[in-house]
Amino acid sequence: MDDYMPATVVGYSQWPKNTPNYWALPAMGDAVGQVQQEVRAQWPDDKPLFVRLSVEDNAGWGPEQSARLATILKTKGVDVIDCSSGGITDVAPILGKEIKYSYQVPLSEFVKREADIMTMAVGLIIHGDQAEQILRDGQADLIAVGREILNNPNWPMDAALKLGVEGPFRNVPPQFGYWLGTRAKRGFGTQPSTWQNGLQEAGKAT
Repeated sequence: MDDYMPATVVGYSQWPKNTPNYWALPAMGDAVGQVQQEVRAQWPDDKPLFVRLSVEDNAGWGPEQSARLATILKTKGVDVIDCSSGGITDVAPILGKEIKYSYQVPLSEFVKREADIMTMAVGLIIHGDQAEQILRDGQADLIAVGREILNNPNWPMDAALKLGVEGPFRNVPPQFGYWLGTRAKRGFGTQPSTWQNGLQEAGKAT
């Protein structure tokens, strides 16, 4: 692991260098813990503190170590673990043989279960019903929608509409919500463009 780990992080370890994975929890725990304590000292107690972990790196650090680190961080005031993967090497760890929807969600589920801490899931979470099911199945407490919200900045409103949430426009600026609500009551032409690929998608243009 010496070829991968920055010397500044490895230097936190107090274990003898010939100890297997000597850098792992002592180094990472001390490094992350020190940053976390400095942030917690400045961050209001009534606001949640998140730590983003690369739960799986395929480079000697994996879900078991991440869960143990999350357990330590929980005792130091961390509220939520944002569960991602990759970052130490230039090879992205892929769970399974191919990238698929929710492919990193099992990492969130594992850390949540093993460390008994709230987690946030990421990883090709694109659709509203997909995100809702992850929450209902208890695989995460929060969902982070990253690149999809770059593609569709109104994703929360779009998901609320598709999931049938009451008052889907209540969290947008009032001047937007009024006109969107008016259009939604018309009957024809009420569905946004994200409901279909285009007018040529037969039977779905309403």
